[in-house]
Amino acid sequence: MDEERVIVEFERGAGQKVVVRRTRFKGKEYLDLRQFFQGDDGQWLPTKKGVSLSWEMCSALIEALQKETA
Repeated sequence: MDEERVIVEFERGAGQKVVVRRTRFKGKEYLDLRQFFQGDDGQWLPTKKGVSLSWEMCSALIEALQKETA
């Protein structure tokens, strides 16, 4: 991964959380939502459970979520 910035983290119970990140890979930006687990050494590690969307899709996602909650 070229670059990443954590936007928000949500706890999912003991030893689990979801991390929302803005990432850059091979010159393209993405919104990454990924489940993490806490290893035996206390370090947070990503799982394969998650999704990455192109950053351009963020505005469409936000708009759809706002319509759903209205």
